[in-house]
Amino acid sequence: MPDLDLLVLGGGCAGLGLGLRLADGGAGSPRTHVLEAREQYQDDRTWCFWRTAPHRFEPLIAATWDTMSVGRGGASGRYDCRDTPYQMLPSLPYYEDAQERIGGSERVTLDLGVRVTSRPTRERDGWVVETNQGVLRARHLVDTRPPATAPKCVLWQSFLGRVVRAEAPRFDPSTVTLMDFDEPNPRGVQFTYVLPFSTHEALVETTVFGAQALGAEDLAADLDLALEQRLAGAAASTVRSEHGALPMGFDAPPPAAPWVQAGLFHGGARPSTGYAFQRIQTWAEACSRALLAGGAPLPAAPDSALRRGMDAVFLRVLRSEPERGPELLSRLFAAAPTHRVIRFLSDLGSTADALAVVSSLPPGPFLREAGAALLRRPLRQPLGEVG
Repeated sequence: MPDLDLLVLGGGCAGLGLGLRLADGGAGSPRTHVLEAREQYQDDRTWCFWRTAPHRFEPLIAATWDTMSVGRGGASGRYDCRDTPYQMLPSLPYYEDAQERIGGSERVTLDLGVRVTSRPTRERDGWVVETNQGVLRARHLVDTRPPATAPKCVLWQSFLGRVVRAEAPRFDPSTVTLMDFDEPNPRGVQFTYVLPFSTHEALVETTVFGAQALGAEDLAADLDLALEQRLAGAAASTVRSEHGALPMGFDAPPPAAPWVQAGLFHGGARPSTGYAFQRIQTWAEACSRALLAGGAPLPAAPDSALRRGMDAVFLRVLRSEPERGPELLSRLFAAAPTHRVIRFLSDLGSTADALAVVSSLPPGPFLREAGAALLRRPLRQPLGEVG
């Protein structure tokens, strides 16, 4: 008989999201171990999203904005989002909150410094997982870790950011800069993202939507320039840095496993945006409900055919015509009602919202890409499956 009901491999956003919900389930929760290779958590990333409904992480929100800007320098448009404010959740409070909740559970355990050392194997009544601290057996298995080999993506969203504290006021804390586009760049669509916490402190980030995943060293010079422009000679200190590369659609998806997979590379990130936090929490909520009801864990629910199709065509247009990215992304916000764009980007969009997004963009490049996509694919394959 297995030692546990559930093993969760990876204690990041997805693994902790599932673990903390199971911990909240009390005595009826499955016996669960969440395994995380890190020895301790750091403030290593920032999650942002629009508050489209009340959520359980409200106490952890560090900053909120009612206005956002998109464009290029002086030509940027400002958009009111007070009905669905843009919120920032730093990773460290999330990690600490999950550790506290799990630490108070008699049914769920978080094990730090535990590395999986081989591919899980199937036993008659469950799974066997070898780790650097011994062998574990569980009835169910959920793997939230990224794949060992990076998959082939339509695009990557690579970013490098620094939280800086300036000695003089240089930021407008009333407005988040979603996209301040740089000059056309052969690496892809490049822009600066600014989360201002006060007049003196902000997270400034260089982001590239491109065919290659870029390292921190590839983005450092561009971030230095973005900071120089915004600081305008003011002295500043760096509080912390963060870097990452997020998948934006797959040319060839990661290999499927015979157990449940979740997280960024398995439905956790919206292909056209890279937004992941809300999607991951939606999965964690559904998966925990199934487990607390005595069932098996669930993978992320697939997107609708319409959403998959729109994302696939949009990403391929950005890949084939990156020089048009600033124009297309700026028009999306400028020509469609803001509330419809936010719902669409937050996975809540209706058909009317999707039509508003489509009508805001020039049809030519999207019709060309949609036609090319149909010629590339067997007719029986759904349009939204990137391949």
